[in-house]
Amino acid sequence: MKYFFCISISIVILCACNETKKETQIAGPISDLCHIDLIVDTATWFAIKNDSFFQKEFAVLETDTAYYGGKPSYDLYVLGQLNFLHISQAKGFWAHQKGGGVLVFQTQKPGMKDALVAAWKHFYKDSLYQHTYKGPDFTMEEIMPWYKSDTTKPKEATIFPNLTSYSADAYKNWGITDSIVNAGLAMKQFMVSWGGKELESRLFDAITELHMTINQKEFVEIRSALLCMGYAEKNNTFTHSFNPSVYITVTEEKGKPKYSQVKFRLTRTVEGKEIVLSPSLTLKLNGTDGWLLLN
Repeated sequence: MKYFFCISISIVILCACNETKKETQIAGPISDLCHIDLIVDTATWFAIKNDSFFQKEFAVLETDTAYYGGKPSYDLYVLGQLNFLHISQAKGFWAHQKGGGVLVFQTQKPGMKDALVAAWKHFYKDSLYQHTYKGPDFTMEEIMPWYKSDTTKPKEATIFPNLTSYSADAYKNWGITDSIVNAGLAMKQFMVSWGGKELESRLFDAITELHMTINQKEFVEIRSALLCMGYAEKNNTFTHSFNPSVYITVTEEKGKPKYSQVKFRLTRTVEGKEIVLSPSLTLKLNGTDGWLLLN
C-alpha cells in the first residue's frame, strides 16, 4: 500500500499566547503521529536513498514521485513500525523549501473530518483549509491552516501542521476488517498493512521526540494542532500519553531547519554508530535510541 497525501504550504499571521496551559484530555478525535515531512537538498536525498545501512538495516525505504498542482514531488518514504518519515527533495513542488517540513497526524477512526475541524477551531481562531484527496483506492480528508499567498515576498522554508482522516472505504479496500475499522486503526496496524513483515527486521521502531526551531507565526499553528491532538503544554514543551514529545524553540532567525532533531526508538540494542549522510544530515545510533540531526 502506498501512502499519498496532497499538501499546501500554510503560514498564518497571529500572535502566540505566552501563558503556559495544560490540556488534561484529548480535544479532538484520537489520533496518532502518522509522519513528518522533511525537505532536504537533492544530494542529501540521494545520500539517504543510496546508503546501504539506511536501506538494509535502519528502515524499509520506498521511493515515489507525486504531483501536486502539476508540480512534481520527489519522495522517499522511510518506514518504521509505528510511523514514518516522508523525505522530499527541495525542488519542483518543494522549490525554495529546503529545511521546511510538515507535522501530520492521522485519526484512528475513519471519517472524522468534521470532528477534527470542530476540535481544532477551539484552539485556532483563524481559517482552516479543508481538502479531499482521492487516491486509486482511498479518499483522505486533510485539514490545515489557511493563508493567502503573498507573491511580493521571497519564498522561505516553512512548516505547518496537517490533521488527516481516511474514509471507511479506504480501510475496507485495504482488507482491514470491520471490527478494526469500528474500533480504530492504530498506526502499528497501518504500518504493517503497508510495510509487512519486512519492518520487523529493521531498526526503526518509532519516532519518540521532535525538536523544532520555528518562528512565532508557525508556533501559533503548531501549538493549536498539538493541543487539538490532546497534548499538554509547559514552557514550549508538549507531551502526550502515546504520541512523541515535541520541544519547540521560537526564533525569528532565518535559515535554520524547522526540525533540528528527530529521536527514534530502535527495535534492538546497537553499538554506538554515526553516519554523516551529508553536511546537513547525520544519523546517530546508540543503545536503543537513534537521532537524525539536521543543520
